[in-house]
Amino acid sequence: GGGSDTYELGVINLTSQVLETGDLKVSFELANEDQFNISAVKVYYALNVADPSNATYTAVTASKATNSTVYEATINSAFGDTVYYYIEVQYLQDGSTLVYKYPSSGYQSVAVSDTFEPEISTIAVDYNATTGNATFTITASDNDAIDKVILYYYISTDGNETGATFSNVTLTTSPYEVTLTIDDNTGDATYYYVDFYVEAYDLSGNSARLPTEGTFEFYANETASLVFPQSG
Repeated sequence: GGGSDTYELGVINLTSQVLETGDLKVSFELANEDQFNISAVKVYYALNVADPSNATYTAVTASKATNSTVYEATINSAFGDTVYYYIEVQYLQDGSTLVYKYPSSGYQSVAVSDTFEPEISTIAVDYNATTGNATFTITASDNDAIDKVILYYYISTDGNETGATFSNVTLTTSPYEVTLTIDDNTGDATYYYVDFYVEAYDLSGNSARLPTEGTFEFYANETASLVFPQSG
């Protein structure tokens, strides 16, 4: 051949993804990887350090799946952390080990925030026609932590909630349960409709609503145990 080609090692398609657990997954490819005798690929990271330039970094090995060109490394972080990281590729050349660093000076930084909203799976309502009380039990979960669950309710004789002002109660500890008086005079012949919905918030302010729009409703005329959403 005439002359020699020079290849440069490089990090391309670098992405970082916050996982549902709060871990940070770093993914990237190496440009001209096949031209180098690579011995190790590592991601070095530090969490919440005041001076990232002089911090102690922890190494985690980046690996790729079979037949994939993408390297992946998962950093053990938590929501609220700031992650600093850089990539080091070790390769052999002329009998010695050389190191390629990306970025060549400094580091990448990522604020780890929770973008996953909570889930409200069911609202159970136990109504006692003798006492006139209804106990609401809300089942809600989050990948990080629930901050609060708010039950909005409106009690009426006709079930018409148009323009109604809903009352609400905020629950901050699991089980998310509250007992409300629906009918304070169970001896008369008046029965009430209860319209309600629930919102749940996590520590990062992500929220969910059940039902997603509108309300659930039940007629408090007899002792009953109901679960919303109702199946069928």
